[in-house]
Amino acid sequence: MRSRITTLVACLALGSAALPSVAFGQDAPPAAGSDVERARELFREGVALMAAENYAGALAKFKEVGRSRMNAQVAFNIAECEEKLGKVVAALGNYRLALAKSQEPGANAAAVAENAPGRIEALEARVAKLTVFRKEEKPNPTAKIELDGVELASAQIGTAIPADPGRRTLRVVTGDRALVTRTVDLKDGEALTVTLEIPPVEGTPIDPGPTPQSSVSIPGVVLTVVGGGMLVAGGAFLGLRQGAISDLDEQCGGDRSCPASAEETYDQGRLYTGLAEGFIPAGVAAATVGIVLLALQANAASEERAETARVELAPALGADAGLGVRVRF
Repeated sequence: MRSRITTLVACLALGSAALPSVAFGQDAPPAAGSDVERARELFREGVALMAAENYAGALAKFKEVGRSRMNAQVAFNIAECEEKLGKVVAALGNYRLALAKSQEPGANAAAVAENAPGRIEALEARVAKLTVFRKEEKPNPTAKIELDGVELASAQIGTAIPADPGRRTLRVVTGDRALVTRTVDLKDGEALTVTLEIPPVEGTPIDPGPTPQSSVSIPGVVLTVVGGGMLVAGGAFLGLRQGAISDLDEQCGGDRSCPASAEETYDQGRLYTGLAEGFIPAGVAAATVGIVLLALQANAASEERAETARVELAPALGADAGLGVRVRF
């Protein structure tokens, strides 16, 4: 109760000295019904509302007075109402304004000059610092960020801005629709950083970028490996055929007359010959195509647009392709 009485006395003291005729540039009392008389009446009503702890009503009265003529006393009373209403940032600004105006010549505001510095120091310790960042996969110029219903300018994004302590509401809006809403509780003097996810523009999906293309042709690798395997197998069968020929040379003698026991060796030789004649040409063809495909893929990866390459392979397959035998089977 003692604190309330002290505040009330201070308010009334400021109110009684707030609007002397000199403050409005007049030496004589203004005529009834003039703007100055109206401002004085509003000021008295504001003081009465403050005494009744109706700070919102008093603030409206003092602001109306300020639109007519702002002096140190009016700014101080506006700041005090804002402080009571929890508008710490606005109150700090108006206390500073009141102090500055109290230093002006003829201000007649000794009480303001005495009390404002202490109020400023106390509120400076209470003001919170809020830093807001945007996070978006793709820029969405239609999305705006609001703090307690007031849009943040682009220069305020990523910068610590003064904020009132208490529960604050951040919204990402486009047009009249809220896309994201987030509340934060700020303590006195707290510094807080918040990152808001910005949705993409409706109807425009996020472009994941070009799909990376492999620089290796899978069919080319497969054909090269298969062709190489067939060549190895063909070489093995060719070696077995040569072994069969050597065995027949020993068994048949110089006149090429062979005993019945050599028939099995003869059949094996013919089998190995057929397998070698099949595997070796097929392996050469498969490996050649695979190598060509690998070369084309590598060239396409290094150029934006590769010329169409047409490869025609017509390998000569058959027993006459260097795979004849010295002995007729």
